[in-house]
Amino acid sequence: MKTLPTYKHNHRTLLRSVAKLRGVLLMLCLAASPLPVAAQNTLTDAQINAAVENYILFDSSVPSNDIDNMTADGIVTLSGTAPNLLAKDRATAIAESIRGVRAVVNNIEVKPVVRTDDEVLKDVETALRMDPATNPNPIKSAVSKGVVTLKGTVDSWQQKQLSAAVVKGGQGCQGSQERPRRGLHE
Repeated sequence: MKTLPTYKHNHRTLLRSVAKLRGVLLMLCLAASPLPVAAQNTLTDAQINAAVENYILFDSSVPSNDIDNMTADGIVTLSGTAPNLLAKDRATAIAESIRGVRAVVNNIEVKPVVRTDDEVLKDVETALRMDPATNPNPIKSAVSKGVVTLKGTVDSWQQKQLSAAVVKGGQGCQGSQERPRRGLHE
């Protein structure tokens, strides 16, 4: 007779399992709801809250156990901590993508890995050099107290945004100030 393997579940794994189960149950309840079509187009605050939790839970770029959300009148408030600016921005994007959300208040605090400004600067310069879209542009970077400042000239608004995104994903980056200008057309 074969025995089933036993698994040790830590607290985080248990919370994720419960959240997944709650999400599945919510979706089943919504699917079986006898509400008229017009009423099905609007979600309650509790449904919005559950949807935001589930989408954050299944997104690997956002630390779901460190982020809480609350919904009142369709306005989602996010709180907690994130390891970098990209995770904070991604949580906002997830909440904004849920039907019925009127606004998102992002109170997530970025608590990056503690690193020296020199370490952050080295990583930023490497990331900018390795990214094919930011490599050809002479972007200068400086770091002061974890805040990265970019200076230089780029060819387009999209390259300016991409340069900022590359910086935001760096470990130890606590903020960014983008100052690259577009080329001759600005």
